[in-house]
Amino acid sequence: MSMLAAHGGHPTIDLPGPHYRWPTIDADLEHAIIEQTRRSLSERDGRGVLGAFEQAFAAFVGAPHAVSFASGTAAIHAMSRIAGLCPGNAVIAPAYTFLATATPFAFEGVEVRFADADEYGNVTADSLAAQLQPNVRAVIVTHMWGNPCDMTAIAAFCRDHDLLLLEDCSHAHFGSWAGLHVGSLADMAVYSTNQKAITTGEGGMLTMRDRRYRDLALLFGHYNKRCQSEIDPKADYYPFAYTGMGLKHRMHPLAAAIGVHQLGRADDIEQRRREILDRVTASLAANPVITTSLVPHQLGRHGLYVIGLRFSPDNATVTRDEFVKLCLTEGATEVDVPGSTRDISAEPLFGRPNPHAPYQHVTVTPPNLPGVRQFQDTFIKIPIWGYPGDNEFVDGYIAALNKVSTAVAA
Repeated sequence: MSMLAAHGGHPTIDLPGPHYRWPTIDADLEHAIIEQTRRSLSERDGRGVLGAFEQAFAAFVGAPHAVSFASGTAAIHAMSRIAGLCPGNAVIAPAYTFLATATPFAFEGVEVRFADADEYGNVTADSLAAQLQPNVRAVIVTHMWGNPCDMTAIAAFCRDHDLLLLEDCSHAHFGSWAGLHVGSLADMAVYSTNQKAITTGEGGMLTMRDRRYRDLALLFGHYNKRCQSEIDPKADYYPFAYTGMGLKHRMHPLAAAIGVHQLGRADDIEQRRREILDRVTASLAANPVITTSLVPHQLGRHGLYVIGLRFSPDNATVTRDEFVKLCLTEGATEVDVPGSTRDISAEPLFGRPNPHAPYQHVTVTPPNLPGVRQFQDTFIKIPIWGYPGDNEFVDGYIAALNKVSTAVAA
């Protein structure tokens, strides 16, 4: 193995950036966007591309209903209100997650109780049970970095305690547990369509089984014409059709057009990303320092957002952060320790006494979460490439990870 670049050797990867881009901007996608500009740049109901994207997405994840939003955060905000959660209620959420899994609940004055993580960064039925209190009315889980949670046990826990089950599936568009697509067991599920495996650039989707929840989702973010035309006039909430709940969170038609285009390629996207995931996993299988973090395939299928890597500090002569710096020096600029996704349990937003309190610093005492600390301190991620011409990057990153691992192995 050649000398590390940090010690005077040549970098493993000498390729211009960016090393990862998504989606693939080709003639087909450009055509879809241009055609949408000729049809409509503003839609007030579900008869155009917004409705087409919702129908296609519902079919893709196997949900009876889907409602589009301007972001995944907006969709979680809608989910909070639709679930009927209010000040005095509590929701149990992952402590290790992206902030938007929990912040909309705090915005509404709902107490957020934070659960510990397992070896994949996910909550479990046991870690949820440890946070159960009489005011808890719901649970929200995130399938971290594409690895599905044990939804069999979590769904049983929610049934046993009469809790609403909510899922943040933003990392796991292609994920499944025990043969069921993620989101299938939930009362409601959210999928961000930001820079995810299925993307709209910016956006989010809320799926549900219950038609009432679907109507309330329309009232939350799609007021006026769409609500008046799609909600049954005999429904007890129909008088709110004109005003909705007072908010507007519609997805832009161009974003929906990108989403329709992406879903038309979903099979190809999944096949390519699974090939890359399997290839990286096999290439690191004998590596004592860094391996892929994957739920056993007999239990669940990865959601194909990113490739998560588990660093083994006992097998290395450097720290996790030093390992990453060496990889960066080798030219592997997408080897990353997440910054925005982390333990959020001590953020001041979750300690505010009420949703209308002044925005002043509040000291929050975080719960004892050893699983979160263990996962957060040993996790690294790289992209799942999935576009034409990416083989050089895949080969380069595998070579860089193995080169650095060999150099630092204890």
